[in-house]
Amino acid sequence: MIEYIRQTITMDKKWLDPESFTKAFVTCQSLPGAIVVNTAAHCGYQLRGLSGMFTVFIAFLLPSFFIMLIFSYFYAQTQDLSLIKSIFIGLEVIVVAIVINATFRFCADRLKKDPKAIILSLISAILIMQKIAPLIVILSMACIGIFLYTREMTTKIGFSGKYDLPLKHIIIVATMFFGFYCLIYLFHRDVFELAYIMTKIALMSFGGVYTAMPIMFHEVVEVRAWMNSKTFMDGVALGQVTPGPILINSVFVGYITNGIVGAVAGAIAIFAPGPLLLCIVIPFFNRIGYSQYFQSATKGMIIAFAGLLIFVSIKFTISVEWSIIKFLLLFASIAWLAIKNNVIHVALAGIVISMVVF
Repeated sequence: MIEYIRQTITMDKKWLDPESFTKAFVTCQSLPGAIVVNTAAHCGYQLRGLSGMFTVFIAFLLPSFFIMLIFSYFYAQTQDLSLIKSIFIGLEVIVVAIVINATFRFCADRLKKDPKAIILSLISAILIMQKIAPLIVILSMACIGIFLYTREMTTKIGFSGKYDLPLKHIIIVATMFFGFYCLIYLFHRDVFELAYIMTKIALMSFGGVYTAMPIMFHEVVEVRAWMNSKTFMDGVALGQVTPGPILINSVFVGYITNGIVGAVAGAIAIFAPGPLLLCIVIPFFNRIGYSQYFQSATKGMIIAFAGLLIFVSIKFTISVEWSIIKFLLLFASIAWLAIKNNVIHVALAGIVISMVVF
């Protein structure tokens, strides 16, 4: 999706030059949260200031939100029907294949045959299996990353040109964000914890949206038991067939736990920290983003997220009641993802196969 945005903005429409887009992407890649959403919002800010950021942010998320809201509604109404059960029997296998593929690709891309990183990621997975809080594991690996990798990092040269953002824009975005929390606390206090958890997930997920999935699983399924593993996997499957950012499954979690208000709160709480962080970080990114200590700490956190993905891959795998047909579907899905890496095609094929086989 990033490549599609880059081509549209820099080549087709020529709204930004390649350096400006790269600046936006590099900034957002260094921040927690949904990289695609944050990059689009950053481009909107470069084009039209704060109004551009809000316009792009809302326009980018709104179609996905409504599609996932519709999916969530029909899931809640029809999940007990035999046909729907059959579809999700196959989709839970597809989700396992997607997570295994994401784990492999993430580790191959981010760890890059680094023996220390591989060992530390396995240690992270073991610690989480032993009920150590993911936040503790992430922070611990960040400290270890500073100790192990600082000397290996090089201080990069920042982007040229003005890279600033007025203080009043930071105040406006921060006021809107905390105003949202105040409204929830005053009028829907039962949704406040959901919003807090979604924001916590957003602020802890470095390295792409797949790193948010294990944290969401830990918070929603293991800590608070708002739903079981199967229901959560069904939400992940719906997120895969919904166009837009993968974290849109926060709408599913919000709807299942708190209805429409929960769906809206879940979406805002998990995506809104992105623009707020951008407003705070943009003026200082050339000094912070290229720091050796920042890079090495981020490297440590990426290692922890690899461990989290390994943990979720194991948890999802053991939650499925396996049969020969399911194993064949799993291996076929992993093979197709390895060749084409087209999640939507695999998910849609899984739906058709489920309707016929299960």
